[in-house]
Amino acid sequence: LHVVPGLLHFRTRRGRTSQGKMSAQCVSMFTSASAAAPRRVAHSHRSDASNASTSQKASSAISRGSTTTRRNGGRRASRVAVAAGTGAPGEMALNPPGSREASFDQAREAIEAVVSKRARKSNKKRKSSSGTKAPQQLRVAVELPLASDSPAAVCAMVAGACGGGVVGTAVYGDPQAATAAAAAGKGSGIKEHVTLEQALGGVQWCDLQRGDGAVALVGIAEHQVASARRVADLSGVRPIVGVNVEWEHAGDGGMTYRSAGAAPAQDAPAPAPGADDVFANSFSVVYSYLPLAIQGLLGATQEGAVFKCVRGGAPEGSPWRILVKDDGGTYQQVGAMQRRPEQTDLENAMYNAAAAKSPVNKGIGVFRGLADKAKSAIPNPLKMMGGNK
Repeated sequence: LHVVPGLLHFRTRRGRTSQGKMSAQCVSMFTSASAAAPRRVAHSHRSDASNASTSQKASSAISRGSTTTRRNGGRRASRVAVAAGTGAPGEMALNPPGSREASFDQAREAIEAVVSKRARKSNKKRKSSSGTKAPQQLRVAVELPLASDSPAAVCAMVAGACGGGVVGTAVYGDPQAATAAAAAGKGSGIKEHVTLEQALGGVQWCDLQRGDGAVALVGIAEHQVASARRVADLSGVRPIVGVNVEWEHAGDGGMTYRSAGAAPAQDAPAPAPGADDVFANSFSVVYSYLPLAIQGLLGATQEGAVFKCVRGGAPEGSPWRILVKDDGGTYQQVGAMQRRPEQTDLENAMYNAAAAKSPVNKGIGVFRGLADKAKSAIPNPLKMMGGNK
């Protein structure tokens, strides 16, 4: 199997796709035939019983809520598990969007749920405490599919995902998108549409400190991280929402980044992390929908997706799901992880799903069942002679 770019263009973690389309950050999903192919093929020829056992173990781990993330030799490893009891009711329900517009609506609901929950907590702390310590700034991210990176498409995404009043200021990495959004008016509920330079240029463009609602960073490129950090600093306690930001991050609020920095170095101590790196890795993904296309060895293409949706619980407690469409066009979950899936994770999940549906493996399973029955039906001559061996 080969995982190839989806029917909707999306941005990989390393930058623009070959089509140059702006979209959400995602793991690289380009695979090719390699020396690992024989191992993959051998791995996919497991019986139905083995695949069923694997699925049961994963489901059991999820229900138990065991979660482990570690680094071995620079590579992250994580059990497919999700913390139990940390999510809101329905947090584990699977409801992938049926269209691009539906994904925008789901992203907006996820942003509203997390921002309103933080606001309630902050109000309780202010009432119960006499201290003057300001609450920590909330930083979340959403990753959405785009058919193109045109200003009109970006404006439609921002209006759908950030509208409704939860976001008061939208800061764009692309000046053309900012101009188009400002010309479209304030019908979405967003009061200010500005570029990075305008946001940092003074109150004549926007007052980040005194503005209402969250601040959305839209399509910010990796080389613009320093400017985005300054915008966040000027925003005070206003929540920051990264919308299709283009730098690489784990999406777990910096847990992976901090654990990697705390790991002992073999030769020399690692340099202290810079402020820009800390900021870039401080976002928690509350919504991600990244379509895939899975191409089989015979040329058949199947649709899939990476999906995460927070419905009010802790963002780190909501799983990253790997989905594949069945013959009826309905998404079926073939994998779930506590961390962002990487290319190897996608390959393993797709191969296991293909192996479970393989008629060859089903035939092997039936043959093994018949062989076991035939073996149990043959009398043991040692038992007939009274032997115990």
